[in-house]
Amino acid sequence: MDVSITTILTKMSEQLQKARSIQNEQQLREHIAALRVLCDLILEGELQAAHVAASSFEPLVLETKTERMDIGDDANGPSLLDF
Repeated sequence: MDVSITTILTKMSEQLQKARSIQNEQQLREHIAALRVLCDLILEGELQAAHVAASSFEPLVLETKTERMDIGDDANGPSLLDF
C-alpha cells in the first residue's frame, strides 16, 4: 500500500500543530515521536524507490578470456598452486 507524500505531510502538519498547543512534556514527546515516524516513512520510501531504480539496470557483463598462457618448461602446471 503506497501512501502519497502529500498525505504524510498533512499528517505531519497536524502532529506539529498539536505539539505546539501541548503544555504537558509527555504528550509533546509523543507528538514529536509521531513526527519522527512520519519522516522515516518518507525517507524509507525514497530509499526503496532508489533501490528499485538501481535494480532495474541490466548487469554489466564482462568478457572473460579462456585462452591459456604459455607458462614455460619450468612450471609444473597452469595453477599457481602447482609446485
